[in-house]
Amino acid sequence: MDQNIQIQTLQLIKRDGETDEFEYETNGTWQEKRQVEYIRYDEQIEDISIHVTLKIQDSEVKLMRSGEIKQNLHFVEGKDTVSLYEIPAGKIPLTVRTLSINHFIQPEESKLKIRYELFQEEEKMGTYLYQITYKEL
Repeated sequence: MDQNIQIQTLQLIKRDGETDEFEYETNGTWQEKRQVEYIRYDEQIEDISIHVTLKIQDSEVKLMRSGEIKQNLHFVEGKDTVSLYEIPAGKIPLTVRTLSINHFIQPEESKLKIRYELFQEEEKMGTYLYQITYKEL
């Protein structure tokens, strides 16, 4: 059964000596099926609405975005994975190098932090932090 949750996301992007920070607050749902957690919410980027699903397992996380922008990032700590970033102009293959995954589960509030690097071909696009904090409404 889905639980309604309050969500805060923080995304940091470091590239070319600059850091960009994006924070977002919304409501979403949390569900556990067969020892896998799912978090679903909608994210607003400028005038585009994107549906986000997080699939959290023991040693890996998938961050799936759908809508006008499609992106499936697969995080496995210490490993490289390949994903596609789809925009109206076309598909861009990306390599995701997961530096760390930390999942803190607390009764009052839980947090997932993923640090990773993205590469397009051999060129590093930046170092990223995706953090989501969630609690039951």
